[in-house]
Amino acid sequence: MIVTITLNPSIDKSVVVDAVIPDAKLRCSSVVEEAGGGGINVARGLRRLKADCLAICTSGGFNGRMLQERLRSQDIAFRAIEVEAETRENLTVFDSGAQKQYRFVLPYGDSHPISLDQLQQLLENVSPQPAYIVASGSLPKNMPVDSYAIIARMAQKLNARFILDTTGPALQAALEEKVFLIKPNLSELGKLVGKDELEGDEVEQSIQDVVKKYSCDTVAVSLGPAGAYLATRDSVEHIRAPIVKPRSTVGAGDSMVAGIVHGLNQGKDLKDALRLGVACGSAATLTPGSELFEAETALRLYEGLCGAE
Repeated sequence: MIVTITLNPSIDKSVVVDAVIPDAKLRCSSVVEEAGGGGINVARGLRRLKADCLAICTSGGFNGRMLQERLRSQDIAFRAIEVEAETRENLTVFDSGAQKQYRFVLPYGDSHPISLDQLQQLLENVSPQPAYIVASGSLPKNMPVDSYAIIARMAQKLNARFILDTTGPALQAALEEKVFLIKPNLSELGKLVGKDELEGDEVEQSIQDVVKKYSCDTVAVSLGPAGAYLATRDSVEHIRAPIVKPRSTVGAGDSMVAGIVHGLNQGKDLKDALRLGVACGSAATLTPGSELFEAETALRLYEGLCGAE
């Protein structure tokens, strides 16, 4: 069993317009509404790979009810933690004339901090006991910065491997606890080592510094079309990405995490699991808006990466 956690989920809406023009009334088409947020997207990706998973998420107001309905419609098992604040919305607008994409992230409403006691109870009652717990996405603004660190301790008590995909102070706080794998991008990696930009050999050195400094077994650094770096305490390797023509990058990072954890849960070694993750992330860029990868495409790209080695 794989459990995903989303403390700050969203309803992700995507539309297409002919052109983004100031002050004009923009007629939208191809309207899509999806349950979103890091952990939920990972769960959606896992279901596409036919993996058993449970999505734990917060849910509030009308959008929260819509979120739950979207999860049911996609046959995703979930447990909702009810909150006062309305579940937030995100909007992606694709300008078909300029072939450009605009992403608008709306704020989370004010409410009392989410109780992690309820989350702990849910985790303790999961059956079968989870082998992997994946927390992904931002924290609501009223949550303590060490929330993911607390969840890392919960995972450790359950003997589950904890995978975390988040940013900033929440990531740094969590790394004071036992974390099996993190997936920063280059910008997030730079922040972990106190640098605004990383160039050349600085990237591999920074990855090694993170592995040595923090209680993290594995670092998978996403590089977009350049693939990813895989680092453990013993080595740093580069995993190349397949060459594709991207349509949208929304959900690519979450798709990558889904591929990684699915590969690990199947018994693949770290390198092969990351290769599957890169394939899923690349496949996600071939779909429009907030749509995730097609499993058949991801597996085809994965086989291509395996055959190129």
